[in-house]
Amino acid sequence: MTTSISAAALAWLLTYAVHSTVLLGSALLLVRVRRWTPAAAEILWKTAMVGSILTATLQLQLDVRPAGTVSLVKSPAATASAKTPSSDEHVSAAQADEEPVGLPELAKRSDPSVSFHAANNPPTTASATGASASFVVVAVWATIALLLAVAFGARRLVLVGRLGDRRAVHDGRIIEILSELSRDTGLSGTPRLTTTVSISSPVALGIREICIPESALTELDVEQQRSMLAHELAHLARRDPLWLVLASIIERVFWIQPLNRVARRQIATAAEYLCDDWAVHRTGSGLALARCLAQVAEWIQASPLGVPVSGMAEERSLLVSRVSRLLEDRMPSTASRRALVLGAIAMLLGTVVLVPSVSGKTAPDRTLDDQRPSASEAVITRGPTGSDAPDDVTPMLAVMEHKRSGVLTAADSAVVVALIARLKDEDAEVRQAAAEALGKLEDARAVPGLIEALKDRDKRVRASAAQSLGQFKDGRSMNALVALLSDSSTEVKRQALEALSEFEEGVPSAGIVRLLDDRDSEIRHKAAHLVGQLHDRSASGALAKLIRDSNADVRSAAIEALSELHDVSAGSAILPALGDVDADVRQQALSALSDLKTPIPEATLIALLRDTSPDVRSHAADLAGERSVVAAIPALRRMLEDANGDVRQNAVSALSNIADAAAHDALRAALNSKDPKVRRAAVEALGERRQ
Repeated sequence: MTTSISAAALAWLLTYAVHSTVLLGSALLLVRVRRWTPAAAEILWKTAMVGSILTATLQLQLDVRPAGTVSLVKSPAATASAKTPSSDEHVSAAQADEEPVGLPELAKRSDPSVSFHAANNPPTTASATGASASFVVVAVWATIALLLAVAFGARRLVLVGRLGDRRAVHDGRIIEILSELSRDTGLSGTPRLTTTVSISSPVALGIREICIPESALTELDVEQQRSMLAHELAHLARRDPLWLVLASIIERVFWIQPLNRVARRQIATAAEYLCDDWAVHRTGSGLALARCLAQVAEWIQASPLGVPVSGMAEERSLLVSRVSRLLEDRMPSTASRRALVLGAIAMLLGTVVLVPSVSGKTAPDRTLDDQRPSASEAVITRGPTGSDAPDDVTPMLAVMEHKRSGVLTAADSAVVVALIARLKDEDAEVRQAAAEALGKLEDARAVPGLIEALKDRDKRVRASAAQSLGQFKDGRSMNALVALLSDSSTEVKRQALEALSEFEEGVPSAGIVRLLDDRDSEIRHKAAHLVGQLHDRSASGALAKLIRDSNADVRSAAIEALSELHDVSAGSAILPALGDVDADVRQQALSALSDLKTPIPEATLIALLRDTSPDVRSHAADLAGERSVVAAIPALRRMLEDANGDVRQNAVSALSNIADAAAHDALRAALNSKDPKVRRAAVEALGERRQ
């Protein structure tokens, strides 16, 4: 009974692995070859993620066997069709030489008293081993799935504890806005609105609650609050919090499919875009929501909440694209959802009918004479190259997954040795997987093998080996990694740079400096960072050229590196960057010029006090105060009413550092500010002046 259950469970798992790879891989390919609307992308990813569970179950339950289907169970002996040989039937010597002797015939020859039927059904070591292997594989999967699910549940409990101090919002104005918007969502009644200081971004909780940071009640205007509530209401109406929990559980329980993580993130991304569209449709403009997103992004200082939640700005990497999309003021797509759903159903039916499975039932059309595994069955027990899989495949997977989940702290020696051997496998994908796994296991015995793998003919293997060697930070690999900087593959060079950045000292810089002229912007960016980290002043000239690079990240990295080199002569090259079109570059230039003590023309510094970026304005105010720029006092006084709280406080601090009567008058005026933080800072500054 246990054997049949484990075989059926393993068959389902393998079928799910095939179906999920086909569906999720197709989804990934489709979103890369063309741009889909958020609604279409959401249906595509949800269908692929949840559908693979449904198709695997349906295919096995209905016993649908498309071409290529394999079976874990061999046919039983067809004893009814076997004829019992009579006493006058003899097997010739020639027949004995030409045909292999089966177990029934061998038993009959050695002991005529043994019947053909009894000899036809002996227990075999192979079948017992297969049953044991099935049980072990299923047990390993179930154990890891349970551990990951429990870890997710624990994180959810931590989140509940973190939000334990939330309280109901009683502001009549914002409650009225929420009630008005709720009538358009289809929800029964108005959701509960709570607030807490424990979060920085609004989040939708469960099915009937919105929790907002306290800052949202005081620092957002009415239109921003309306947009914020509309966005979170859309999450509740769409049941996004429940979908995220379901997707997170699938991701962890079915850890054998890494594309589930991609699907979960893509579903969350599509949800944010669709909720933005819903909010714009209800509020009439994307400008208020864009301003609200920008404001919320400024509040977020800590890491996200630990588990996926429907938070307005939890995914900070999406903020730029979302704000750009809102400012373009594009109307949401009106594509037919019915057509999308019908397409998704057709995709699932096609998977059930066309995609091969792994069956736990008896394979059809197998006879007594066909006792050897068929070619299709051999696939289950053979490695990717067709060679016999090593006995340590199952423990290898177990150690890797346990290591990833934090259950183990050291790799099993046999597994490490097996993985090192796989670095020379004839299949490139096997070599690449082995290189990645050895980096995760972090056993120093793997270093020589990984160094040798840097010479592999496949660029993917070289890149994975370089990435893994970065985990070890072993000096033996440094020269080999430096040599890899001249590789023909862009990805290999990227991984070599990443690995070398892990070394604290002793890295030769010549090869890295050469990459400052590479045609790939990411390589130039990484090389600039690493040159600054190595403090090689000979690279100042090459870095100065990058201040005019076409890529903003490269320009910013070059300026930061020049600052780290403490080369005072580089100040003149950095000065023009104060007029850069990118705010981050202007901010980095200000920081570098401050560190290098480079003089900045007063007119330029005063102009930066009116910069569109609050970070730039704030930093410019600091510099004006540090350098006692009297001419900046009027601009600093106007900044006391700036829309950004940090800018207002930095303006007070700057005025307190300028020993001038006009600065003193500005501080006295700040005592009447609407911002209590500004008033308190002004009081402290005036008190220090009297001392």
